[in-house]
Amino acid sequence: MHIGFVNFNTDEKKRVAKMMQLLQESEAIEELGIGRVRDHFSNTLFPGTSTLQHHAKYFVVMPSLYYHTAFKSRKFQNIAEVSRYIREAEIQITRQLAKWDNGIVRTTETGITGINTLKDALNDYTKYVKYDPTYIYGSGLAKYGIIPDTGVERLILELNKKHFEDPHSNHSLKSDDPTEDADDLTGEMQLIKTCGETYDFFNGKEMDIRLSEKEAAFLKDRILTSCEGTMLAYLIDSQYEIPGNIGYFDIDGILVDLNPYVFDIYQKSVLLSKLIHLLDWRFNYTYYASFDNDDYKSCEEEYSKLLAKYKDDLYNRKAYTALFDYIRSIDQKFTDFCEDCYNAIIAGDHKLVDKLVKTRECQVKRERSKIGNIAYRDQKRINPYPNTFRWETVLTMVNEIRNPE
Repeated sequence: MHIGFVNFNTDEKKRVAKMMQLLQESEAIEELGIGRVRDHFSNTLFPGTSTLQHHAKYFVVMPSLYYHTAFKSRKFQNIAEVSRYIREAEIQITRQLAKWDNGIVRTTETGITGINTLKDALNDYTKYVKYDPTYIYGSGLAKYGIIPDTGVERLILELNKKHFEDPHSNHSLKSDDPTEDADDLTGEMQLIKTCGETYDFFNGKEMDIRLSEKEAAFLKDRILTSCEGTMLAYLIDSQYEIPGNIGYFDIDGILVDLNPYVFDIYQKSVLLSKLIHLLDWRFNYTYYASFDNDDYKSCEEEYSKLLAKYKDDLYNRKAYTALFDYIRSIDQKFTDFCEDCYNAIIAGDHKLVDKLVKTRECQVKRERSKIGNIAYRDQKRINPYPNTFRWETVLTMVNEIRNPE
């Protein structure tokens, strides 16, 4: 993907940096340095998604907000004013999406961005959630061709300025409704595509998190157009029912018509996930053992259970060799680590696996290594789960698009 942007002021640099960070699904460095390979599989199979996303609704509401900000609100003097307007509108979107009980917001609702900060944010916009919808959904909106690959606030400011300088120029609409149809937009208005639904960002009473048929059709078209041949596009357009609780390792049956090359990438991602799941448990074992903490015993038990569970895949040397050949060009050192660990696991040499895991953590985390670090002696670790390459997010959004209101 090629990212382009213009006008390098301080605010814009910050926004672009955030968007680039999200594109790479950046997060705190995890112990074994899987990030680059993990993101490759995620971006290849499910482009435009991230683990911070939750609902497809934002992919249709946010571009309409951007359009409204640029052409239907007021004249802005600088990016700071645009940013504040968008942030205040995002707070109102959260208010409309939230469920209320006798005037009290129900914070148990999942996937609604900013719901936990809503009460304070309604009185002070600076207290809204740190990662707002513009940040969370920006890379996906760009990937799906709904907004350009640029800082959206700068784009809005430029369109807003042109609009107010000459509101009757070729930047105007052919129709009276500003969001009636993106295809009716002329000039630079087409830079922001909208679904055709009308939203009242500041005075609306309630907004359904479910997609309308018009919203779903718009988003489906954008994803199929921009992500043709991917597993994401296949799932959205598939004839097979996709159960809402189906696991990433269990979807082979609904992928029978998927392009064989893409299906092979999916299978490789499963093999990698199972291997790393085993290594994560060996990490926990080594971590606790380094402090003589008895929790290492339960880690050994879980590791043994997984060895039996993944046995059929693990002993498919041909498949794992193909996986290592595939990821080697993405991250050579990580591939060498995986291959060495795999061979040690197959040989039953658990001490060597532990040594490799400890060495890898030192290489990745350096002075922040946790194994044997007295600063972490009393810190518990979460039980490892297999990496599913954003599957939970994808599953929710795909079913929302496939099953509109």
